[in-house]
Amino acid sequence: MPSTKRQSKHEANKPSDLKKSSISNDQDLTQGSVSGHLTRLTIPMFLGISSMIVASMIETIYIGVLGAEELAAFSFTLPLLMGLSSVSMGIGTGAASLIARAQGSGDRDRVRMLSTHSMILTTVLLVILMAVGFATKEDLFIAMGASGRVLTLIESYTDIWVIGLALFTWPMVASTVLRSVGNARVPGFIMTSTSVLQVIVSPIMIFGLLGHPELGFEGAAWASIVTGLIRTLAMFWVLISGEKLVLFDVSAFSKLIQSSREILYIGIPSMLNSLIGPVSMAVILWLLASHGPEVVAGFGITSRFEMLLTMILMSLSSSVGPFVGQNWGAQQIDRIYKSLLIAYKFSLVWGLLSFLLLAPFGAQLVGLINDDPLLVESASWYLLIVPLTFGTLGVGMISGSLFVALGKPMPTTILALMRMFVIHLPLAVLMNMYWGYIGIFIATAIANVLIGTVAVIWSRRVLAAEIERAGLNT
Repeated sequence: MPSTKRQSKHEANKPSDLKKSSISNDQDLTQGSVSGHLTRLTIPMFLGISSMIVASMIETIYIGVLGAEELAAFSFTLPLLMGLSSVSMGIGTGAASLIARAQGSGDRDRVRMLSTHSMILTTVLLVILMAVGFATKEDLFIAMGASGRVLTLIESYTDIWVIGLALFTWPMVASTVLRSVGNARVPGFIMTSTSVLQVIVSPIMIFGLLGHPELGFEGAAWASIVTGLIRTLAMFWVLISGEKLVLFDVSAFSKLIQSSREILYIGIPSMLNSLIGPVSMAVILWLLASHGPEVVAGFGITSRFEMLLTMILMSLSSSVGPFVGQNWGAQQIDRIYKSLLIAYKFSLVWGLLSFLLLAPFGAQLVGLINDDPLLVESASWYLLIVPLTFGTLGVGMISGSLFVALGKPMPTTILALMRMFVIHLPLAVLMNMYWGYIGIFIATAIANVLIGTVAVIWSRRVLAAEIERAGLNT
């Protein structure tokens, strides 16, 4: 651990009060309680993102009323939707790493420039992604094993959803930028309130309530567009009018190429890392499809339970990023070590609590959505095996955020590639041959434990090396 002598050196090298005068106390993560800042950053994001997941789960219930084929179609669409949105989120990840360090050093002009350029890059990338999504979606779902009416349902849903991709991505990138400067409360409120709106709008469009035409499965996609539009407008208002982080004069394009290179240096590996998860899920769905649409539908339901419970860990890891970034910019190394210790301990405890909740009550929870016997059985096995490893999954997420915060994105991508190609998918294919879909779930659990362990060891070594390189350990 860093010494007291080193801490005094950091105090001597902190940015001047004059440079940081434009930063509010709440948004200055280099002072005050470490656990307090992590909590303040984590809870709003958890409430915001988890409310979106809860809305998606409730939407799953609505779709479950339509039938098992609609549920299977909804499950098949998840990898594409995650892939398209995750790629564009790489821009936000790259920008946030740079913005947090600039904020910590007190350079507010650079913060505004990077924020503006991140939104420009996101818009350009969205145009490309929407074109690719339209061109490749049918071949992708056929390759994943979708056919017949399920494939028809998938195509009708994605035709609408891809149009609204920007309305999902823009507010997420804006939220990431706002969090990097320490503003987590307002974005969290916007995400939470619009998710509540989606829960209200979805059944109206799906079932044709209150005089609205009945749109069936397609109604879920249209509801996402309506709520996404409101979320985007609200988030942009905060970004532009509240924090004044977007430039609208000729300076908006000044140094665009230079800052784009810096953002993409971190953003491109982050995009690749984000893509690996959906690609891996697509292969898992392909393996599960051989066991029937009920097993696919069961996996779709459990995936949403998993997203809900691991969202607190994702939110925490996302909070570690701006916290580490600002404190690295301010050379507050002791606070970085303390934040990691707090985050790792919480992750392991949360993983144990998740297992104790899902293992005994999984069948009952799934049965509330759809009571098909095979669907409930397969989902119950997943909830018995995988949640026990949520803690190590969270440790891996936190370690990945540390890499990115330090401007070192490649280790996270390497770990993700190792997880998919070396551990998860080979084990899933092998264990599927002997134990069926249960073996696939065991492979997921093993991958979570192994990669989480490697990630924490590697990230600690990288942090120590960066401290040594920067001359901050004397």
